[in-house]
Amino acid sequence: MAEKKPNLHKTLLILVLVFIPPYWLLFTDEGGRVSDTALLWLLGEDDMKLSVDDLSARYSQDDIKTVYSDLDWQCGDKASEFGDSVCAARIGTFNGFPSRVVTFFFRGDSVTAMRLVYREQYHEQVMGYYIGKLGQPANVAEALAAGPDADDVLEWQLADGLLLIKKVLAKTDDPSLLWLAKAPSS
Repeated sequence: MAEKKPNLHKTLLILVLVFIPPYWLLFTDEGGRVSDTALLWLLGEDDMKLSVDDLSARYSQDDIKTVYSDLDWQCGDKASEFGDSVCAARIGTFNGFPSRVVTFFFRGDSVTAMRLVYREQYHEQVMGYYIGKLGQPANVAEALAAGPDADDVLEWQLADGLLLIKKVLAKTDDPSLLWLAKAPSS
């Protein structure tokens, strides 16, 4: 019986199938996000899916707590520039991005602001996600301008509010985004 020669194409295909998935998971930004999200899911961290462009001051504290009833909300009266009460919850992911905390601010019983703190290494991916979903920020020309007068915060005008994300995080900045029910008066 004659010995069968190994097929080079088959060997290369097997090597590609064995080494590409771990490489993608460990050494690419998207793969890292997927593996981190899977790990957070395995650890039992809560996922929150929210379309920021659908947020509105029409929603009440009860609406938020009902829709996201699986989250452990910590609510109370707290006066701030965004309102008179606040509800916060620890989360694992927000729209598929590893995150830490989501906080809703209320004036009366209406949502006035939402702040999401996500994990720092996903800052550029979060910005890219919102650019892809909402288009370029309203102040893109000012943000891309050279010099000290360039805007540090990207702004998206939404139907019922304003979304704000810092362009570049300083070492002391929390990686976060802020949704406001209406643009603050200048």
